[in-house]
Amino acid sequence: MNVYRIHIRPGGTAGHQATFQYCLKNNVLGLGWRIPGKSVIRTKDWNEYYRKASKIYDKLNTCQYIQKWVADGDLVWTRDPAGQYYLAYVTSGWEYWTSQESVDQDIDIANVFRCDIRKVEALDAVPGKIIACFRAPRAIQATYDPAAVAYSKYLWNELSGKQIYEVSKDEYSDIFMLLDDEETEDVVFMYLQTKDWYVVPNSRKADTMSFEYYLIHRTSHERAYVQVKTQGATLNTSKYSNYKDKVFLFQSKDHTEDDFENVTWISKKEILDFMESNKGLLPEAIQNKLDLLE
Repeated sequence: MNVYRIHIRPGGTAGHQATFQYCLKNNVLGLGWRIPGKSVIRTKDWNEYYRKASKIYDKLNTCQYIQKWVADGDLVWTRDPAGQYYLAYVTSGWEYWTSQESVDQDIDIANVFRCDIRKVEALDAVPGKIIACFRAPRAIQATYDPAAVAYSKYLWNELSGKQIYEVSKDEYSDIFMLLDDEETEDVVFMYLQTKDWYVVPNSRKADTMSFEYYLIHRTSHERAYVQVKTQGATLNTSKYSNYKDKVFLFQSKDHTEDDFENVTWISKKEILDFMESNKGLLPEAIQNKLDLLE
């Protein structure tokens, strides 16, 4: 099975919200590229649709992507205009499907797949890798990140109340193999806050290459930098030895580097103990991943 992300970005006059509600009501997700006219058209014959639509549109690549790849048993993430996330279980492959409602109200959804759509109530239950997928402009794309796929399976089992997918825990020897980069940074962020280090929000920018964020201690007013590495990536301690301020380093692979006076390593055990003792403080996606391993 595959895991996808789809944007619902209609071109019709009905608007985004009405189009999304139409998808929820009819248990479909999909795209536009409609054949003009007032007739209701329904077909599962790709060649029939392509023959008519190719006379109108120069490219039908995105529709063909759905027709070729999205299949029964796949999972698809989407979100509504307000930023609420949903996870859908695909129950059929591509079809061209319109209704009297979509024709009358100019609802721009026609190339669809049928699915069971469930709301993901908590925003923090959506992993960072999935949220990042929505930044890309493509209408639909697959995610191949193994941890994101495993988590999506686990979450669907929870949302549906059924053990639809078997999630193999043998691939993940510890929680850091399931956490994405931003989630690991978040855990370290929260851990340091319990030590009275406050993060300067503006310092957490994607273009900051040498550190993840900048800290100020609540009482001593010391300054510090933080660098985090995941998925087996390692840090070179000497690179930070000439920093005037304190530096905190964390990597999900245990470090063997020499220490320097201004550099403090945060061990995996410290972070694991923090997560175990403060599970209720963690974002729901991280709580779910801990549950998955358990």
